[in-house]
Formats: sequence, structure tokens, C-alpha cells
Amino acid sequence: MTLSHIKIMLGVIGPVSLSVALSGCGTAPATTVESKREPAVDMSGKVQALQRQIQERDKRIEELEAQLDALKVIDQDHEKQRKALRPPTTIEPIQ
Repeated sequence: MTLSHIKIMLGVIGPVSLSVALSGCGTAPATTVESKREPAVDMSGKVQALQRQIQERDKRIEELEAQLDALKVIDQDHEKQRKALRPPTTIEPIQ
């Protein structure tokens, strides 16, 4: 669970626990149905936006991993060519 998910959950849990505590005292705050729905709708939109960001991030990570794999293959090919073009490390004297 990411930090942003935790913040969202705490943002939702806090008002709910306050409401439960106050209802136990018999002094529930006067709220309209409309005002209760707005934060939930707003929260839902934020959650969806965060989910989209996570999907975009995951897609970008996959792209970068594919590029990294391609670069590794290129590097291996280059290293093989370089080794093939090198003269032997020990050269025998010509007599």
C-alpha cells in the first residue's frame, strides 16, 4: 500500500470514526445527505486519478525495462565484437 493510499484511507476513516463516536454520545452533527455524498464523490475521483497514475507509471516502467533489455543485448554484441577484433594478448617474437 503506498503512502498516498494510506493518506486516503486515513482521510476516510477519521470522519467515520468521529461520526461513530458522536452518535454514541447521542449528539450527531446535523448534516444533509448532499454534504455527505460530496466528499465520497470527490474521494472517488481522486482514487480513480491515482489509479490512472499508477497504471501510467507501471506502463512507463515496462517501457523502460524493455529499453534496458535492448541496451543490454546491444552492449553484449558490442563486447563480443570488440573481443573478436583484438589481437592476441601474447605475441610471439618473429625470428
